[in-house]
Order: sequence, then structure tokens, then C-alpha cells
Amino acid sequence: MTPPYQRIVLAFDGSAEAEDALGRAVEMARDWSAHLTIITVYHQTVPLTFGFSPMPSDVWSVDEGRASHRILQDAVRKAEAAGLRDVQGVLVKGYPSEEILQCVEREHADLVVMGSRGRTSVGRLLLGSVSDAVVHHARVAVLVVRPLT
Repeated sequence: MTPPYQRIVLAFDGSAEAEDALGRAVEMARDWSAHLTIITVYHQTVPLTFGFSPMPSDVWSVDEGRASHRILQDAVRKAEAAGLRDVQGVLVKGYPSEEILQCVEREHADLVVMGSRGRTSVGRLLLGSVSDAVVHHARVAVLVVRPLT
């Protein structure tokens, strides 16, 4: 019997909700001998102006990129420590929902796993939601892991 999913993409930002999703994705990947790709997305910040000279955005992008790299590497290590061997980390700069969807296509994934921030419907309406965007635009199954409360 073929496992239900063979290529899983996990969207990971280091939040508590993402940690819950990591545990679920690792468990599924291990049980189904599936490949797991963990993607962390960071975005370039707008340059800040101090006095008369703007602070170059590259400085902030480098710092954010380094922090995101550490978050991603920690997730990959946790997956490997849980017994998963077929795992890779992907770090990209851009808009989270767009980059996650592009990763799903590149990896030929058949499942996306991500955490939910648990925003209210008003918050989602005003701020938008990465999980909502992925759920509505993904061409594959999406599992949004909600915190146990």
C-alpha cells in the first residue's frame, strides 16, 4: 500500500505553533517514510533613516537572514534527532505565502504542514494570514496544526 503522502513541506518560523507543526510533520514523515522539506521564509525590511543618511537595508536583511538560518537549522536538527533521515532545510527571502507555495511546486510536495497563529477572524481580515493564503492557493493538501488548548 502506498503511503498517503510522500513529500511533505513544513512551513517553519520558530513560533510555538510552528514547533507543534514540526512535531506533527516529523511524525507523519517518519511513519510514512516521506521526504520532509522544512522552509523558513524571511523578508527584507524597509531601510530606516537615521538623521540624514539611510541605514542600508542589507544590514537588516543579513541579520534577519542569520537569525532565520539558526531557526531553520534548529528545526532540521530536531527532525533528525527524532529519527528522521530524509529531511532538508530551505531558507528563502520573500513573502511567506508566495515562497511556501513556490517551494511546494519545486519539491513536488503532496502535503503542506504549518502552524496556526490562532488569530481571530477580524485579525485575519485586517492583517491577512499566511496559513489562510496557503490553504486557499495550494494545489495539494494542507494541514494547519492548531495548538492544543
